[in-house]
Amino acid sequence: MTRILHRWLGLVLGGLLCVTALSGAVLSLFPVIDAVKVATIEPELTVAELAAKVRASHPGVEQIKRQSSGHIIARWFDGGRPGSAIIDPATGYDIARVEPDSPRRWLTALHRSVFLDDAGRLVVIAGALAMLLLAITGCVMIARRTGGWLRWFSRLPGSGAGRLHSEIARITVLGLFLSSLTGLWMAAETFDLIDTQTASVEPPHVSGLTGRNLSELDALQAIPAAMLRELTFPAPGDVQDMYTITTERGTGYVDQGTGVMLKWQTRSPQEHLSETIKMLHTGRGTVLIGLILGVMALGVPVMMVTGSLIWLANRRRPNVRKNNAKAAQAHTVILVGSESGTTWEFAATLANALRDAGQAVHITAMTGFKPARYSLAQRFLILTATYGNGDAPASARGFLHDVERLSQTP
Repeated sequence: MTRILHRWLGLVLGGLLCVTALSGAVLSLFPVIDAVKVATIEPELTVAELAAKVRASHPGVEQIKRQSSGHIIARWFDGGRPGSAIIDPATGYDIARVEPDSPRRWLTALHRSVFLDDAGRLVVIAGALAMLLLAITGCVMIARRTGGWLRWFSRLPGSGAGRLHSEIARITVLGLFLSSLTGLWMAAETFDLIDTQTASVEPPHVSGLTGRNLSELDALQAIPAAMLRELTFPAPGDVQDMYTITTERGTGYVDQGTGVMLKWQTRSPQEHLSETIKMLHTGRGTVLIGLILGVMALGVPVMMVTGSLIWLANRRRPNVRKNNAKAAQAHTVILVGSESGTTWEFAATLANALRDAGQAVHITAMTGFKPARYSLAQRFLILTATYGNGDAPASARGFLHDVERLSQTP
């Protein structure tokens, strides 16, 4: 059952899995590019100092946001016209325009929904679930083939496409399992099947004062700029508005007139878990992990090709059931134990030779052995391979137990 599920999941959804894997591998390069371009934030720089520098260069600043890539983005209104730019945290001045990243957006749309919006997201979710099942069933088969989980990296038997398929699988399976699992979690969040948001709090009461310099806002002076996620400025002239700051630890509200932290809301464990999962899946914030997962994703198209070759090779093998005598009419019964199918070829050759000698031959798997069916049988021939560390192959599992049980039956 494990082998059948693994085979057909790969054959039916192989094309989709290749598309998502290759697009994901390319997307894993973007965090590396961002990390090279990002301006360094000095450890001693505070949020208040950063905000003061940005306001000096852009008096109408409304928001400062630190992206997962590390870039500091400022958004403002100047003469009623909106503007935005990537900011140098050391000076507060623009270093680059915020421009649409068409290649990244195109690849992201391909990776998330294959350009089919919500229907495409469901298709990609099915692919992620298939990848998870392929990883699990693949692990089970490799463990059988190597002789147990503790012999995971022991030498594999065989050659050709089958050997290459297994070698790549046991190196990449952990990354594919992690990518598919985190992808399913993110999809569940997208469709509101998992709620990780912290309950909102009532707006705090403000002092009603305004005009305090940013350098005098003690709450913002106490927060390093390197921890900043987002700072929203109060609307000009609105005495009831306040600074809203979001960091890695939570969200706070700062009085624009006193500089006091009015209320602080710590991030929930669910939010931290959600962010960790997104970080692992996208590589944003963990460039090395993202690259490793991207490289592992490249193994998917190779395994799809080798898996297809294995399936085609099995299809070309001789039909061992052809000219198979009925069980009740067979003089010779050949019982086969095989994992990869090779032993069935030997059984077919032997059966043809016996038929040429005038024998009625019945071939069946060792698991189908039932003595009562073979009323005319004169001989039983057993052809079996071993699997992994001397274990019984799939079509022979339980045979000795059944024989022992039958021998003890009165």
